[in-house]
Amino acid sequence: MNTTLTKLARGEHVTMVALGDSITETTFHTRGRMNWVQLLEEAIFEEYGNGVCTLINSGKCGSTYRDGLSRLDRDVLRYNPDLVIIAFGMNDATVGLDGLDDFKDDIKSTVELIKQQCGSEIMLRTPNPVVTVHGLPRPEGAAGPGLEWKNPKHPLKEYSAAIVEMAAELDCVCVDHYSLWNEYELKFKHPVANPCNLWPRMGDAIHPGPIGHLAFFRELAPYFKVAKYFPWEEVEN
Repeated sequence: MNTTLTKLARGEHVTMVALGDSITETTFHTRGRMNWVQLLEEAIFEEYGNGVCTLINSGKCGSTYRDGLSRLDRDVLRYNPDLVIIAFGMNDATVGLDGLDDFKDDIKSTVELIKQQCGSEIMLRTPNPVVTVHGLPRPEGAAGPGLEWKNPKHPLKEYSAAIVEMAAELDCVCVDHYSLWNEYELKFKHPVANPCNLWPRMGDAIHPGPIGHLAFFRELAPYFKVAKYFPWEEVEN
């Protein structure tokens, strides 16, 4: 991302595209609040100034890497972006471990095509874990509410690891939200105040809500050399 960051620091215009699924597209899951794409755009505005960055949201609900490939011309390449942030995996993993090799091939095809056509820098993102729901029956052996639901038919751990692996192979920056969220432990003083760890971040078991998208943004912020907190939050770093 050195070229993109250098241009931003010089005040030169950059174009970025966020390519992903329903966790990228602006949807009802954030209840009218900004999602991670909008938060990143706001932070770049705050740090680098007005009119420096055009950030295009090319998220589409239900998308996979294979679907992203099919719409690459329309949703990415025609913008000739400096940086493409790719955020799939949640829907890809629904086919199970049998689809893992095809998944890696789709990542490679997507990255190589973007680089060949546009020379863009690329960031890959892993999805968040699926979180067990508070107050509802859970599958036998599932974690407590607010922790990852490890569904063998939806092997997000292996798919996220594949994204990290392919990022290293293809020389892409990678933000491993899946691991960061699973390593996160919410701290509380009294047991009665326990909000069930990851659950406050979620809009439902799969899709992050407003707090989850803030968590995404704060994990992305260092890569763009922007502050994790906004002036309007009135939080001192």
